[in-house]
Amino acid sequence: MRKLWIALLAVIAVFSMASVAVAINVYKVTSGSTTVPGKGSKAKPIPTGLKFGYTVEDSDSTKRATVIEQYAVGVEGVVANPTKFPKCSFTQLDDATVPTSCQKAQVGAGLVKNAAGPVVPGPGGERALSDSSPCNLRMRLYNDGDGLTLRFDSDGRPIPPSFDSNEVGCALPIATAINGKYVRRSIGGVTGSDLVFSVPFNLKHPLSGIDNSVRKVTSAIALKSKTINGKKRGFYEKIGCKGSQRLIRATFITEATASTPSQRFIATRQSKC
Repeated sequence: MRKLWIALLAVIAVFSMASVAVAINVYKVTSGSTTVPGKGSKAKPIPTGLKFGYTVEDSDSTKRATVIEQYAVGVEGVVANPTKFPKCSFTQLDDATVPTSCQKAQVGAGLVKNAAGPVVPGPGGERALSDSSPCNLRMRLYNDGDGLTLRFDSDGRPIPPSFDSNEVGCALPIATAINGKYVRRSIGGVTGSDLVFSVPFNLKHPLSGIDNSVRKVTSAIALKSKTINGKKRGFYEKIGCKGSQRLIRATFITEATASTPSQRFIATRQSKC
């Protein structure tokens, strides 16, 4: 029944809870924060780390969510500077193992929890979790020079005992990566870096007739900073914030099927600037 059911993140960034419930999927930015206080400005940017979490569920808790094809995650007034920090190429990071020389390019880590199961309804009905398998993947985030590469590994461990488990493991050994790119956009009226990434077909459908659905992602990006021309700069840094709250925005684009067109949904969260 399988070949590799895999994950996504994001990765990526942060903050008081909001959700969007449309059609089948329910999207929530569940947790997050910047690790350094202050609004920051373009003249005086504040280097920061980020913490971020989201869930994707069906409105019926016994079912898998529908498959997501593309993600974008960004934070109001928080921009990335990948060209200023150590990097490793996507080709190196998508190999069977990550070379030790890439350790310097790692900026974060997390956990991605998935459910994989048959497209055609099984004994439990359409997209039933009872007919699906949990697949939890260790996620590492690497600077690749113009974005983040999301690296996923099952570490050769068996299937977790339940969908509630946080143990890493999957039906087959997983060792793969997704190439995310930064796009600077207006987020809450202030420039921020959206991390945009698409899920390859073999991760959405590890075998013909199998869907892979993300259920929960948690991630953290470390504070990385260096002094450039007398000014402290961060891999992520704050350059502004409107008012007293900072907007965190996650955008989800679902996969089109024979009966349903691709749809776009946004979930947001507010946090203190």
